[in-house]
Amino acid sequence: MKTTIALPLLCSLWLALPVCAGQTYFNSSGGQLNVGWQDREGKAQQLSYRLEAGKLPPLIAYRPARMQEEVLQSLLQQAALEFPEVQFSLSRPSLALSLKSRNADKAREASLWVKPEQARLEAEWLKQHYFQPFTPPDGQPAIKQDHVRIALESRAELAPLAEQLEQEGATETEARQKAVTHMLDFVQAIPYQLLDSQSGRSGKGFLTPRQVLEQNRGDCDSKVTLMAALLAQLFPDLKQAMVFVPGHALLGVALPAQAGEATLSWEGETYLLLEPTGPAPLPPGQLAPSSRVLVESGQLSVQPVRTEEAG
Repeated sequence: MKTTIALPLLCSLWLALPVCAGQTYFNSSGGQLNVGWQDREGKAQQLSYRLEAGKLPPLIAYRPARMQEEVLQSLLQQAALEFPEVQFSLSRPSLALSLKSRNADKAREASLWVKPEQARLEAEWLKQHYFQPFTPPDGQPAIKQDHVRIALESRAELAPLAEQLEQEGATETEARQKAVTHMLDFVQAIPYQLLDSQSGRSGKGFLTPRQVLEQNRGDCDSKVTLMAALLAQLFPDLKQAMVFVPGHALLGVALPAQAGEATLSWEGETYLLLEPTGPAPLPPGQLAPSSRVLVESGQLSVQPVRTEEAG
């Protein structure tokens, strides 16, 4: 089996940035989340909310050995049904698959069946566990969380929070701009924590939007996924794109940009770029220096967030 690596997003560039704003308090009691923070203008903000029931199953860390073991076990079960005349065996610890049969034609047919069936089962396993094949900027095939799918399937449970982050404006565009800025302040203020994506333990390497809020911590891709989910719930027709640069993740929204603000043109749409990670309270269109260099040099991969494709 060809093994691809998990894609770690280390977000280490933020360690050198100054912290000018952040949370003033956080507590959770009986499902009620209470948060206070100081926005970029120094104003005190606070929210109290409950999350709706979630639909996401518990997510696991990507471990190639686990996927290989589970896929091959499924393959053996399927092979017994499809080719009862053929004996399949799995040698350990190499997990090499072999087969034999007195019927040469059936053995040949089974040999041709194995590779595409294994590929199908691998794709099913990845989808079941919310992973996807991904090509990062370096071009080497990898496996990462299906961030877009997780964001879209998290929308409904975040509705109470999204509604409180909504803002008013003289026009719909102005209201959206104010909501994006307010939401960005809120997400950036959530304490940043580098998650161990290499430990192989459940819950490490990525936190779902609900986990970020309940555990009050997150790294770059976890926070980007949270903000994408909140925006998709509040403004389902607002186009978004997740932007992955080496070791980091950003979010783009299809809103007007002012002169000097960072944008990305992709598939005919221009996205205003955001840094949800924090802890630095960077406004929409302002990137960390490392992020700007990577974006401007084209070292990125982009995934649009399309609400119409959500199941």
